[in-house]
Amino acid sequence: MSQPGSTRLLLRLAMLTLLVSTASSAWAANPHNRPAIDEIRSISFGVIAASSASGTATLSPSGSLTCMGIRCLGGASPGLFAITGAKDYVVAILLSPARLRTARGATLDVQLTPSQNIMVLRPGNAKNAFSVGGALTVSSNQAEGSYEGSYLVSVEYQ
Repeated sequence: MSQPGSTRLLLRLAMLTLLVSTASSAWAANPHNRPAIDEIRSISFGVIAASSASGTATLSPSGSLTCMGIRCLGGASPGLFAITGAKDYVVAILLSPARLRTARGATLDVQLTPSQNIMVLRPGNAKNAFSVGGALTVSSNQAEGSYEGSYLVSVEYQ
C-alpha cells in the first residue's frame, strides 16, 4: 500500500539481445569467431516511491543506486552479461536507450550505461563479463505500476 503523497513504481528491464558484428577482417576470415552475448542477470531499478515532485534514479554498473527527489525502497541490481568470441580481439559494447511501459501504457525512458565501452576478449565467459546500469527520470505524479521494457545490446569487433 502506498503512503499518502507517494506512488510505488516497480521498475524492471527485460533484456533483448541483438548481436551486431562489423565485417572486420577477424570476422570475415572466420565467421565462427563471431562474438556472442549471454545474459546472466537482468537489470532492475527495484521499487521506487515517487511523489508529486519529479526525481531521478541512477544505477551505476557496479550496483550503486542514487535517488534524487524520489525514494528508492530496494531491490535494484545492475544487468550482467558475458561475451564470448575470438581471444584477444577488441570489441565495442553498445546499448540502446529503453522505454519502460506499464500494462496501462504509462512510460519511463532509461539511458543505459555499460561498465566498459571497449573490451579485449579472453577465453571463457567469466573473463568477458560486463555490467549495465542506467538513469531514469520519474515525472511528477508518475503513474503507479510495474514498468517493464527491453533494450538492445550490440557487440562489434573493432
